[in-house]
Amino acid sequence: MVLKSKKLIFRSIFTIYIIFIVVIFSSFYDPWVPSEQYLKKIEKKIPQFISVNEPIINLFYISPDQICYYKIMKHELHKGYVVIAKAPSKHHFFDFYVILDNQRNISKVEILKYRENWGYEISNKKWLRQFQKLYDSKLGSRHHVQAISGATISVTSLCNYIDKILDHLKSI
Repeated sequence: MVLKSKKLIFRSIFTIYIIFIVVIFSSFYDPWVPSEQYLKKIEKKIPQFISVNEPIINLFYISPDQICYYKIMKHELHKGYVVIAKAPSKHHFFDFYVILDNQRNISKVEILKYRENWGYEISNKKWLRQFQKLYDSKLGSRHHVQAISGATISVTSLCNYIDKILDHLKSI
């Protein structure tokens, strides 16, 4: 009888311990969704790159690695895509977006928030413009992306994420 009660106490303590561990580790999972502030900022920039006066962006897919895909709409006509993602750098993540036309050619890449102390040059508009040339649907190669001293990890991460985005959009 005493042995059964000891087993029951052990199981109860073990179950509570497992629940505690699951709760603690699940608090580290951060399901990322772009903020309203990001969406408003991007909506203002879209007309500069896609011929839409008042664009409506509709979320249509969130990938397992938390890349958010939106369709740019004007009256029910599909005009392009906006993709917002959070990519890893050395110690933190940085947020960026990509605007693509209907043919899935990149019109704009912009870093929304860069959190590292080093490598912030990745946010340079002139440096980001090179993606408009290299990543159209005909080339699709990143061998000529200019390196940035001190931002090697961030540059590689951005290139990898853009590759993922283009691969996913090709499969749609």
